[in-house]
Amino acid sequence: MTEKKKRLLSTAGFLAGLGVLLALATAFDLQVSHILAEGNLTEGRYYSVNFLCNLVEILGAWPIWAAIVFASSVLAVSFEAGGGVKGIFRVFFFLLSTASAGLLLRDGLKYTFRIYDREELLEGPGTWVVSLAFGLLVAAAVLRLAGKGIRRNLDSLLPLALAILCSCSCYFIIEMIKTPMGRMRFRGMHLLGDYSCFTPWYQASAAGEVLRDRGLVRDCFKSFPSGHTFSAGMSYILIMLPDVLPGWKTTRGKVLSYLIPVCYTGFVGFFRIAAGAHFFSDVLAGGTLAYVAVQTFRYVFLRRSIGKAVQTGTAAA
Repeated sequence: MTEKKKRLLSTAGFLAGLGVLLALATAFDLQVSHILAEGNLTEGRYYSVNFLCNLVEILGAWPIWAAIVFASSVLAVSFEAGGGVKGIFRVFFFLLSTASAGLLLRDGLKYTFRIYDREELLEGPGTWVVSLAFGLLVAAAVLRLAGKGIRRNLDSLLPLALAILCSCSCYFIIEMIKTPMGRMRFRGMHLLGDYSCFTPWYQASAAGEVLRDRGLVRDCFKSFPSGHTFSAGMSYILIMLPDVLPGWKTTRGKVLSYLIPVCYTGFVGFFRIAAGAHFFSDVLAGGTLAYVAVQTFRYVFLRRSIGKAVQTGTAAA
């Protein structure tokens, strides 16, 4: 079977599986949330009381920040030789690495303080200063510890870094959809004891306007799609490793490159539903967008160039 036929079959299988899951989510979204989330939510409280749900809320999104730190470090190293414009790019990517590492900590602190009703600790510059210091430390440490390895393998790591940054940038699609859709989170409905504002994933909700006098936070109306699940889904970047690292080209390496991110993304998605933060269709959309983004930019930056190199080598022979 040719590579093209394999790709077509895998795409058809993916779309068929997605169609089945989306149909189930459309039909049973509210019921699934009732089953998974009810026991983790208490009367008068917006956030879950379940430890694992809260841990995932605090730390579950780390793959996207870690991926940007790595990719930015690779690009910073690629501009080391030279000043002028190259120097500007080098500084830019170092600052991007710093900001991403800092936001990883800032995100964790934000959700921790919100969950445990200490949101006042987010006020003032304190958490930003700590996050910036942490970001600088991490960015500098990555360059210090991995710089030589990056320089040695720059030819293969550079397209990987570009694929990673483009994949992560698709998070903006999530943010562009959330506010216009305005879907109310299950935990917001549970807090009010009123599920009449439930809307299917494909329908924009007016719940934010209807309930604007009920004292609900704006975050309550950003259920679809799941940003946490998309961010966790950046672990799909592991799929690219067999394309650039010889040690991952084995059958075991290829299986693990899919199995690890599927399990991690599914784990985060499950506990986002259990926390009442998202519905099944929300996490399905977030995880699917992450997977499609990674596979798209994997093809653009890695698979297509590998195919061309093979064809060139065959022609030369």
